[in-house]
Amino acid sequence: MYGPGLLSPTIIDTGTSRLIEGSASVILLDIEGTTVPMEFVHDTLFKYAEDRVQDFIDRRGSEEEVQKCLFSLESEMRKAVNAGLQNQHDMGKASIAQYARMLMENDSKLSALKALQGLIWEEGYADNGLKSEVYPDVPGALENWKSAGKEVCIYSSGSALGQKLLFSHTAYGDLTKLIVDFFDTTVGPKRDPGSYVNIARQLKTEPAKILFFSDVIEELDAAASAGMKVMLVDRTAGFRERKTRYPVIQAFMQ
Repeated sequence: MYGPGLLSPTIIDTGTSRLIEGSASVILLDIEGTTVPMEFVHDTLFKYAEDRVQDFIDRRGSEEEVQKCLFSLESEMRKAVNAGLQNQHDMGKASIAQYARMLMENDSKLSALKALQGLIWEEGYADNGLKSEVYPDVPGALENWKSAGKEVCIYSSGSALGQKLLFSHTAYGDLTKLIVDFFDTTVGPKRDPGSYVNIARQLKTEPAKILFFSDVIEELDAAASAGMKVMLVDRTAGFRERKTRYPVIQAFMQ
């Protein structure tokens, strides 16, 4: 297991990476900065939802699935008002849309917000207005892991729906056929060890048999504390200078 006690940094080669992967039966992948460029998530997906949230609520606000999101967001907004964090007293649809946009701009991880974003993106993908970007090494890595008999799963703060949409609408085709499950923050926050325990339980797999890839140290800390193997993905040019106690790779197929 790779945990908080290891010294840093550990740049690993392809052979060592394959050895670590070989000891795992499940590959658990982060999205932003790990399998998908951050720029696509923030500049394309978030912007798309921000620009359309008001119109989406106006058109589909009466639908049960959308209403669940709006009810939860309204509840959060009331809490913020009562705490003096917001001065919005009008709780109509327009205020909820404005609040949702503010949360998106601040990269909030609220499950209701992520669910609402997923529904907006679903429309965008269906209308061919959106096309997903993944790093070029991702499709080959997914194929290799499946061929090796490993289960590949995704864990992201984005909703499970948003994750499925993202991986099913890439320039490389539908990649969801290579992924067995999708986890979002309904299992818990990504920096909480308990979330990774929950994932292992749902997969009916020992944590030590799961290898988690992420570009966020705090997420790796949480997964390692839960007993998972972990590997840092750093796609920057200076990844060899990254100070970390965890094994570091720049791409899945180096």
